[in-house]
Amino acid sequence: MSTLPDGICKQLFACFIVSMPLLMAGTTLGWSSPMMEYTLKGTAPVHLTSEQESWMVTLIDVGNVLLSLPAGIMMDKIGRKMSVYLTVPITLAGWILILAARQPWHLYVARFLHGSAMAISLIVSPSYVGEMASISVRGSLALVVELTYASGLLLSYVVGWLANYETLAIVGAVIPVITGVLMVFIPESPYYLMMVGKPEEAARSLRKLRNCGDEEFEEELEIVRLSITEEKCKGQLTDLLNRDRAPLIIVLTLAALQMACGASVMEAYASSVLYGTGLSPNASAVIFGLFIVVACVPFALTVDRYGRRPLFMASCVGTTLCHVFIAALLSGDNGGSVGVQSMTSLDGWLLLASVCGAEFFINIGLMPVLSVIQCEYFPSDTRGLANSAVVFTITFTSTIMLKIYQPVTDAYGKRANFIGYAVITFFGGLFCYFCVPETKGKSFLQIQTDFETYAWRNGKTRRRRNYERI
Repeated sequence: MSTLPDGICKQLFACFIVSMPLLMAGTTLGWSSPMMEYTLKGTAPVHLTSEQESWMVTLIDVGNVLLSLPAGIMMDKIGRKMSVYLTVPITLAGWILILAARQPWHLYVARFLHGSAMAISLIVSPSYVGEMASISVRGSLALVVELTYASGLLLSYVVGWLANYETLAIVGAVIPVITGVLMVFIPESPYYLMMVGKPEEAARSLRKLRNCGDEEFEEELEIVRLSITEEKCKGQLTDLLNRDRAPLIIVLTLAALQMACGASVMEAYASSVLYGTGLSPNASAVIFGLFIVVACVPFALTVDRYGRRPLFMASCVGTTLCHVFIAALLSGDNGGSVGVQSMTSLDGWLLLASVCGAEFFINIGLMPVLSVIQCEYFPSDTRGLANSAVVFTITFTSTIMLKIYQPVTDAYGKRANFIGYAVITFFGGLFCYFCVPETKGKSFLQIQTDFETYAWRNGKTRRRRNYERI
């Protein structure tokens, strides 16, 4: 029997398994970086032109966007566990295509499949983690979600650096096989089972995830029951746009901010941003991956102790300052690489530290906390639709930021991009201060009621009697 409160070991085990699809997603996303190097060196089995490389990179986002809405609907139709399980054969099929690839269209199809699986994992896995976790550790367990995704990126960067095309594809293919085996051992989400009218199965599922006394168990089961909306949980788009309008606006704004702060650009254009520091593209990618992983530690230690809102604000402030430093160091760059080429060794190291610092601050708040609150803010009947909207917004914003980076650089220099990121992140911090409610230590029912009464500002909340007695 676990000595940890609320059966944390059981929850951690389930959280790790259901986060494995995010490890797969990180691996597939990171694959394109070493693939570019293989193509450049002529060691890849498929020769790609610049235009074909662009399609290869972009099609993962196409699959992500096209599957974002269906994934949200699917998790309410067939369940959280079965939906996330579908990522296993889809991802495996993509890696098999990459291993057997001899034509560019093989890679196109593989990337589309990987993007589709990524959409499902980004939408369903955080929902499952939030629904099965105890209130006291719900934020901290998001560490596993963030850590597995970051580890997938780092795995692709490291294996791609040290090994060859075939080895990287084999490593990628082994992960979904292991995931498929492990997922047999986790139960369905108790919230989903209660939502579809299976209270006895919901109780059994919750029991498998807890290690507490009968009184405490019954109390939590009652919270699950009361958190399910009275409309028989047939959440529609109109419910999301009307009843859940306030949380939707907040979450979609934070989703856009997550990419508009420059995160996707720094990862995709790392070698361009860091040109002149003496680092190879592979070395830059590995350093970025390490900083993302390291950032998971302070996030885990503080999210359930100090709350979600302070992490968002700290993330925005730190990122803004780092972007200002980057812009200052790139002040000699006016549409070309002249200013960067003339960098001193000290300036190069300061640029590296500033870029990695920005990546660190983004990944202690803006990136991981969103996955926590997108589950917390919505009732079970609209959680899938809301998560679909979040993934669509993230992907759409990321595509725009990636598309405008080079034109802005050509016209005004790289520093103009980072001035823009600093301004956006600064106003994002103000938005977090004035508009983002704190949800630390609250049940889903409390959070929903706070939004209904609009009484979450300044901590002055009015509690409904149906959860005061809980």
